[in-house]
Amino acid sequence: MKEYLGRIYASRFFWMHLAKIELKNKFRRSKLGILWVFVNPLCLTIIMSVVFAVAFHQNVLTYAPYILSGLLVWDVFVQSFVAASGTIISCDPFIRQFNHPITIYSLKSALVITISFSLSMISLCLWELFTNPAYLPVGLITMPFTIFVMFGISWSASTISSYTCTKYRDYPQMTSLIMQALWYISPVFLQESIFRSNDILYKWFSINPITHVLNLVRRPFLRGLFPSAIDYAISIAMVIILAGIAVVVNKKNERDIIFYI
Repeated sequence: MKEYLGRIYASRFFWMHLAKIELKNKFRRSKLGILWVFVNPLCLTIIMSVVFAVAFHQNVLTYAPYILSGLLVWDVFVQSFVAASGTIISCDPFIRQFNHPITIYSLKSALVITISFSLSMISLCLWELFTNPAYLPVGLITMPFTIFVMFGISWSASTISSYTCTKYRDYPQMTSLIMQALWYISPVFLQESIFRSNDILYKWFSINPITHVLNLVRRPFLRGLFPSAIDYAISIAMVIILAGIAVVVNKKNERDIIFYI
């Protein structure tokens, strides 16, 4: 493992350059450019908050940041498990020419996803600055660790998804359906009170790791509280489990993946 990590570090200029190129191409020839990182979730938040605030009889001003925080975190999961699944396939020319560790390509994707998440969090910070400025210091203090957790989830999930998609090309379609189902049964936009209406739903709400990852953002920014020990424990456990699976998948498939591209 030490030798493998050393090889990743030795090729750092290569995968950092790939990440930089992907970030540039992501907004190439766009009038708004990187502003889409803020505009897209904000527009979706406005639409969803108005619709669901009316449906669930919620205050739009308090419900909107709840939805926004959920969308920002959820996007990391979707990008890592679905969008990043084509990473190895798209990097086929590099894989055929260079003998670098395959995981540098999922690392590149994870960097892009994490940087996009970090930038998009500025929109939530600005919202809280004007509505609940007293909560902002706690949010900023907890933010570095939250970004680290998101990076750990993203790199591990991107590694797993990219290997799986390379071998099984139906993976993106199947995973999109699974993620859509998780969207509706996770507190991305549904509040805790909805889950309390049913004992089974509330038990799922309590043990759902996505709930606790969301709390890393929501408790500091929306309530001015530090995430609980349970939130940190389950979030870290999620990173460790995904990382363990990623290590196994990489060790089992790295030498043979060239035959599936």
